[in-house]
Amino acid sequence: MLQLELERLKHKDVRQRRMAVRRLFEQNDSAALSAFLDLLDSDDEWFVDKSVDAIRKWVDAEHRKVVVKLSIRKEERLRLLAAEIAPRLGSESLPILSTLCTDETDAVRREAWRSRLAVDSGTIPVAIESEDHVVRKMAISNSGDVDFLENMLQDPHPRVREAALDQMVQVGHIPSTLDGVQDQRLRQKWARLKLPEMIASNDEISISKLCHNPTASMRKIIAENLDQVDWFDWSLFIDAVKQSEDSLLLPRLLRSKRGPIADELRLELLNEAEDMARVRVLEHLHGREVSTPIASLLPTLSEDDNPLVAQVALSLMNDSATLGSEV
Repeated sequence: MLQLELERLKHKDVRQRRMAVRRLFEQNDSAALSAFLDLLDSDDEWFVDKSVDAIRKWVDAEHRKVVVKLSIRKEERLRLLAAEIAPRLGSESLPILSTLCTDETDAVRREAWRSRLAVDSGTIPVAIESEDHVVRKMAISNSGDVDFLENMLQDPHPRVREAALDQMVQVGHIPSTLDGVQDQRLRQKWARLKLPEMIASNDEISISKLCHNPTASMRKIIAENLDQVDWFDWSLFIDAVKQSEDSLLLPRLLRSKRGPIADELRLELLNEAEDMARVRVLEHLHGREVSTPIASLLPTLSEDDNPLVAQVALSLMNDSATLGSEV
């Protein structure tokens, strides 16, 4: 049956040849591979595609010569195919992949590196020296060495730095600090991962360091993690927040808080903070019971030189009156 279909592949009628291809795939006999190799040079793209499918389907460790021949073809997709299936040869694929790792085409070179690293993780030090950041990311994804991964947090490419942190998470390691790492996106991602651990251990020193000059995104991360935390006895943390270059950090941290200490901090902000910080505090008080000291300050704030502060203070006075508070 196999021989019959192989003979039909030489038929003058293209419909017969196509039927033979379909039947050979149905029979799923790798002995037909050699016939499909001949179809790689067909003028009909359909037969070339089927040849590629057959190679991908049937090539195994016994077909080293096939992979070698594919690796030196001028067609990019055939060299790419060689890089993809080469690992099936095991360690014998390494010389082939080593050559493909220098291919002039990005797609081929990257696929070759992907396969090479899968076959031999010992090539990680070589891959990490690549000028291609995608290759360096591949090297990272194949490493479990946390010291190496921490060093890669200093890589010049942001995608590589992020990949290093992601891989550390995968292997169960989050660095204790990111000292010297200036990448804001990376620091934010690290903080999102690390803050729960810091909070659980009451590590207010580390949390305080995040408050020095946070971006708006970092402010959100800090606040969301502390919304359900009673941090009022963290004096070092409170001092750090008060001294923060982000004037909106403390108002955001107070948004969900109740009680005398929270009101004292709000009052301090309303008396001393920048205008936008005062506006935020007043906005967050809408719909809540207003403490007597803050209620006493509202008439003065309603006449503030900043019209926005005055408007929000007046609105809060009206809101408080509706709720039954004495203003």
